[in-house]
Parts: sequence; structure tokens; C-alpha cells
Amino acid sequence: MSYNNEDNAPPRSTTPSLCDLLTSAQAADLTGHPETVLAVYRSRRNTGQSSNAGPEFLKHGTAVFYARTAVEAYIAGRG
Repeated sequence: MSYNNEDNAPPRSTTPSLCDLLTSAQAADLTGHPETVLAVYRSRRNTGQSSNAGPEFLKHGTAVFYARTAVEAYIAGRG
């Protein structure tokens, strides 16, 4: 394992921790969009139709998750 030479701290990961991941239902509650709308936004992002449709998401197998920070950034950008 490599460490930062300045403070001997372990390197920071850009991947959110599990406690910072939201399910589609949780993201829908926060954004005010139905889960079906979030699914449409994911499709638009995947096909390249709109790279900024909805919050960024992560997939693990068939499961979809949203980083809390991505949802908060999306909400802030709408306002």
C-alpha cells in the first residue's frame, strides 16, 4: 500500500463509501423525481443524449446507486 509522503496518510479514494451511497428510491425522495424519471435520466446519460440528465450514478451488476454528493450537487444545480 502506498502512502502520501507528506503526512503518511493513506491515499484518499474517489469512490464513495457504502454509507454515502443511495438507492434509487432514496435518490427519488431527495430529488423529488419518481424512480421512473431517474431511470429515463440514466438511459439518456448512457446513450449520450444528455450527459447532464439527472444525478450521476453507479452500477454494480444490475443494482443502481447514487453518491449522496452527486445527488446534492444535482439538486443544487437545479435551483
